[in-house]
Amino acid sequence: MNTFFYKTYPKGVIRVREEDAEDYLQSQWTINFKRLSKGEIRYGLRLSTRGRVLADSFFFRLGEEEFLLVSRGCEGTEINSLLEENIVADEVEFSNESNDWELITVWGDKEELSALFKEVERPEKGNFTQFGNGYLFEDFAISPGAYSLLRPISDAMPDGWMPREATSECFEKQRIRFGLASIPNEIGPDELPQEGRLEVDAIDFNKGCYLGQEVMARIHAMGRVRRLTVPVLWNGQKLPSLPTSLFADGKKCGILKSLIVQDGEKPIGMALIHENGIDSLEGEGLTLEGISEGRIQPL
Repeated sequence: MNTFFYKTYPKGVIRVREEDAEDYLQSQWTINFKRLSKGEIRYGLRLSTRGRVLADSFFFRLGEEEFLLVSRGCEGTEINSLLEENIVADEVEFSNESNDWELITVWGDKEELSALFKEVERPEKGNFTQFGNGYLFEDFAISPGAYSLLRPISDAMPDGWMPREATSECFEKQRIRFGLASIPNEIGPDELPQEGRLEVDAIDFNKGCYLGQEVMARIHAMGRVRRLTVPVLWNGQKLPSLPTSLFADGKKCGILKSLIVQDGEKPIGMALIHENGIDSLEGEGLTLEGISEGRIQPL
């Protein structure tokens, strides 16, 4: 079987309700909730006033005044605190449901996926489909063609799902191969969305004011940032502590953020590299702080 299943528990699931839900979210996150219809899903970010990434989330629009926020890596308590910190007189209610849901992500052989989805309409990117008591959507935060089912933990497993479970290492390597940064481990409070190539799916540059909007508009006008996250390979024997500094010709040029180790394969990960280190990365490779043997190379 060439289809992979991976089950995890999203760290943050928050339900947002009441009459001011849309307007309040519109002022806090990077996507345009005015253009998000019932049955649609978007991926967005919560930024600081300096434009740095504080949290990410998928947003499911369940109704006129109801949204479900789902984040793999950001804790529900932290997202809830971010949601609450700017409320003045807004009629909006948050409920933390992080302990009630699980995510099953599936990717692999197209024919096997078609057979798996024969009893449910496979949603296009930007939409979700009701599947039992859960929601099926194209999970572009993992890789093109991957799907995730957000479902209550108490539900029975759908027929044909989870014949075998992929390891977390297999799941992470799938994401890294496509150069998709995770939040907050690889892009966080010290980084801009553009440094993780998140602006295409996660930022609406035509919406009104939101936290960090001035910084995003300025970078968008400039057209580039000086650092980028890139998928890399480590060919050394000794494994470093993370995060660790990267060097080109003795000068610091970046940070190795993650490294996934799987038996029989060279470790791969994500690195945040300054533009002055890219040529060295693609040439002789970069060295790690405190480790003399081995090089970081492009994946």
